[in-house]
Amino acid sequence: MNTMQDQPSVVIGTMRCSGSFNGLMVLGRDADEGREFVEGAIAQGFTTFDTSPVYARGRAEEDLGAHLPGDASVWTKVGIDTTTPLPTLDYSLEGMAKSLQGSLKRLGRDHVEVAFVHNPEPRRVSDIDFAGFARHCSRTGQADLVGVSVLLPDVSLPQIAGRLPAGSVVMCEADQLDPQDTNVTRLLADYRLVVRSLFSGGSRLRAVPPERRAEAIAARISEIHEIYRPEAVVIGPRTKEQLDDYEAGPAWLTSAARHSAPGRSHVTR
Repeated sequence: MNTMQDQPSVVIGTMRCSGSFNGLMVLGRDADEGREFVEGAIAQGFTTFDTSPVYARGRAEEDLGAHLPGDASVWTKVGIDTTTPLPTLDYSLEGMAKSLQGSLKRLGRDHVEVAFVHNPEPRRVSDIDFAGFARHCSRTGQADLVGVSVLLPDVSLPQIAGRLPAGSVVMCEADQLDPQDTNVTRLLADYRLVVRSLFSGGSRLRAVPPERRAEAIAARISEIHEIYRPEAVVIGPRTKEQLDDYEAGPAWLTSAARHSAPGRSHVTR
């Protein structure tokens, strides 16, 4: 996570870069494009990647495992079992531990920086043993931090607060946060905030002329930072060409700090 106070870390989301999983099959899968995306992000200076076993049904994790350097940071998610014929929600402690182990295998690592519980349904939140999962990750060393990615207002922060250990990571979509909701901002004070979907799935950015996109990205990240002071924002370019809109160099770009000790590699392959 980011230890710098002037700018949030900028993290690369990998939801679409390795193909698109529609719940039945992976569409648009191109291994070369996946490799070019990862290598392009590294070349532009990005060092932290957010992924999930459901992204391209494991292909996104496999692409990261094949092409990321050992000193890169990875976030992944648990709560969806993709080993079944159809993906199955499984937020049991055993299921989350199994999911994380599968992710580590695909990533070729023994460790991730953050393991998020992935968009839990409202009726399941009260049954999730967040503290138990945090203890599991601490005991095994498989994740530095645990967190939850939430779809607000489907899952409200009051449902999460008190169940998720203080200091954990909460990932929310930008459009679902309300800066006037003082209750939400108060609850977020106990956690490390990450904001994703800065451009409404990309639709807002596509409306900006290409020559002005870098400026628009910088302005949007600055706006989010000014309102919420997140530790990180997750951007979601889907192709190498879209990644070029986020070319490294602007003042807003900072690399995410890593919890690993200097020289330590989490790569097991």
